[in-house]
Amino acid sequence: MIKNETLSFESALKRIEQILKQLENKELDLEEAINLYEEGLRLIHFCEEKLKNARTRIEVILKDKEGFKLESLEKAYELLKNGGK
Repeated sequence: MIKNETLSFESALKRIEQILKQLENKELDLEEAINLYEEGLRLIHFCEEKLKNARTRIEVILKDKEGFKLESLEKAYELLKNGGK
């Protein structure tokens, strides 16, 4: 597996797909299957953390009466749904 410092979200997803294909192989011995399963879980947690961090970083710039300010995506969505009010 690639080290986490150089691992991208997309690379992790591709590796998870590879692991799933390998786990579908009925000829796989138990120890190798367990190792692949553990690697897959680590990658899934890595991807979840990347998504969580990306969501946190997503901010929308909204103009209000005081100028520009940053709002969370959820707040921006609510404001847009309510016509900016």
